[in-house]
Order: sequence, then C-alpha cells, then structure tokens
Amino acid sequence: MKKLIVLNHKMNLEYDEVAAYIDGLNGIDTENNVIVCPSNIYLCDFINHCTWGVGAQNVSEKLDGNYTGEVSTLQLKSLGVEYSIVGHYERKKYFHETNIEINKKINACLDSNISPIICFGENGDVDKAINDLGELLVGIDNINFIIFAYEPLKVAEKESVVDIQSQVKTIYEYLYDKYEVRPNLIYGGGIASKDINELLELDELNGIMIGKISANIDKTLKIIKTIK
Repeated sequence: MKKLIVLNHKMNLEYDEVAAYIDGLNGIDTENNVIVCPSNIYLCDFINHCTWGVGAQNVSEKLDGNYTGEVSTLQLKSLGVEYSIVGHYERKKYFHETNIEINKKINACLDSNISPIICFGENGDVDKAINDLGELLVGIDNINFIIFAYEPLKVAEKESVVDIQSQVKTIYEYLYDKYEVRPNLIYGGGIASKDINELLELDELNGIMIGKISANIDKTLKIIKTIK
C-alpha cells in the first residue's frame, strides 16, 4: 500500500534554494505520495512547479477580515493549496493555541475543501491524545478528508518500535470505533531512519511526517528512497 510522506519545512529554506529543492523533489522516484508544506511565502512557487501535493503550515479560523498577518482557507484554496497543518505543538507552545481554536481551524479547512493535517499527542500520553482528539473533532461527522499526525515530542530510549506501534494501534482503534471508517493516520514523532520501515509495517499506519530536516533536499531524498 502506498504511504503518505508529509514534509514540514517549518521556518527553513531560503528563496534562492527553492528552485533546486523543487527540482530535486520532482525527480524523486517513489510510488508513495508526498505532501510538502513550505513557508507561506513560497506556496506559489511550489503550487506552480512542484508535481507533488502542497500544504500550508498553518491557517486562520477566520475566512476574511482585519487580521493582519493571517492567511485564510479561502486564500489558500484560491492558490490551489489542498492541505494545511493545524494544531502543531509549536503553535500550542509559542502561540498558546487551545483545542477549541484548533477545532475551529479544522472546521474552516473542511468547509473550504482543504484537508487538515491534525497534529496531536505531543506529550506521548495515549489517553491524553485520545481525549484531545475528542475535543479537536467536536462537530465533525466525517473524517475521510482528515490526516491525523500522531507526534509525540520525545520517544523514550526504552521505547521500541513495537511500543510506538501499540500506541498508534490504540489511537487508530479509537478513531475507527467512533467514525466506522479507516482513519488516515501518520506518525511524526522522533524515530531513527533505520526504524521507519519497521514502524510502517503496521497496517493501521499510513505514513510519516518529517520536520525540520525535510527542508534539506539531499536528506529528504535519502529518507524517501529508503521508505518501501
């Protein structure tokens, strides 16, 4: 089964590097699906020249108005953007986003036919992650267009791939039991490159999210090529 690879550049990559990055990504030979999420100022370049899916790193819950510095789902959709990360732990840490605010962003994305990539589970506590999902998904009846990115910040050294697979399976079963459809669940926590394929052997897991390192095209291509 094809896997989903989400590349979250965060606040990395300078403009004189963009063209070479896109060329490198376009040239990758993989049967998997790739979504690249660059800084907003580069979205047009990626939309116009990248052959893979393109997503934003964040979006406003508001559709329009006097909100300096914000970007709406309508604006993203007008560019051709099909995905947006929401609820990333850095937004929670530095901008104090709450589950209520993130829920509004998720609904705004769905209303504009943008697939939200929901980040959750940063503290590594599965029970807390499931509780957060309950709050994040208030008012949402259909999860077919949602990508769920389980992103524990720190994976304890004693935790094995099997432990992580167990956590993923618990989250998967919660979503499946609640919505009676297969959730699109990916993993974004820390894990060694050599362990990626073992982790992805889990039927419940559809792919991975790669953070800062994904802004380096050489390292990105190397990781993508290792994913079976």
